[in-house]
Amino acid sequence: MRNFKSIILLPIFLGLMMSLNLFAQGEEEIKKTYQNKEEVKIKLVLGDCLIEKSRDSSIHVHLVYTYEEEKFEPRFREKERRIILQEKFHGNNPRGYSKWTIAVPEDTEIDFNSATGDLFIEGITAEVDGSTGTGNIEIKDAKGEFDVSTGTGNVEVTDSEGEFEVSSGTGDVRIEGCKGNFDASSGTGDVEAYDITIEDEGDYSSGTGDVDVVLPKGDDYDLTASSGTDDAILDMKGKTVEGYFEFIAHARKGKITSPLKFDDEEEYWEGDNKYVRKSFTKGKETPRFYIKTGTGRAILKR
Repeated sequence: MRNFKSIILLPIFLGLMMSLNLFAQGEEEIKKTYQNKEEVKIKLVLGDCLIEKSRDSSIHVHLVYTYEEEKFEPRFREKERRIILQEKFHGNNPRGYSKWTIAVPEDTEIDFNSATGDLFIEGITAEVDGSTGTGNIEIKDAKGEFDVSTGTGNVEVTDSEGEFEVSSGTGDVRIEGCKGNFDASSGTGDVEAYDITIEDEGDYSSGTGDVDVVLPKGDDYDLTASSGTDDAILDMKGKTVEGYFEFIAHARKGKITSPLKFDDEEEYWEGDNKYVRKSFTKGKETPRFYIKTGTGRAILKR
């Protein structure tokens, strides 16, 4: 019986090893180095992309892929002020993957677009304009201006500094350990912000998800947390309640919750909907906090 099992399992094992070897052999790579340019323009279809800091003053491109040569055409174009990197596919339903790693010097402009790929940004100082249809976006330990969006993926920004405009159509957006000005939004996902420092303005919003913001560091800034149908929460985490606080909710379908009494209350109409606005000032007039919801709850947690 033992010999019979060996006879059966040996071909399976050999076949598996041959498949693994074929897969490893099918992985191709291309490496290119360019002199520093003002901009790197990236036009991908399916590929993921990592943008990191260059070890010198040059731009380094490393592409790894497993697509068949006749179906996948990577394109590299060098112009006076920019590098253009592009994926081109021939035929339908390509099998495989592609990953681009692009190392750039400081202050390089990045223009990124992918239909389905993920975008990872780490350790760079740059101006980034990026979008992906279904991929995730992650920014880590970076500085600069970031205008990035995804249709259905998640967005995560950590330990970074600058101007941030980040959004997702249906995914979650999370910002942690960051400093600067923020415009973070999701159509249907949750939006969260922790351990942040706002310099001038922070705007966090969701159409149908929860918005949860922990009290930021900073002094003279405006913070807006708003949700169309779910909860908008400002959590003081035991810190002193100081500044101007304003709450808005649908008069009949929404709810306002605060541990402190209000100085002013009013009702007003927007079209056919009546809303309630309540506010108070505690200690000083800044920062200014605006907590808004349509049919959810506008909450101040002490």
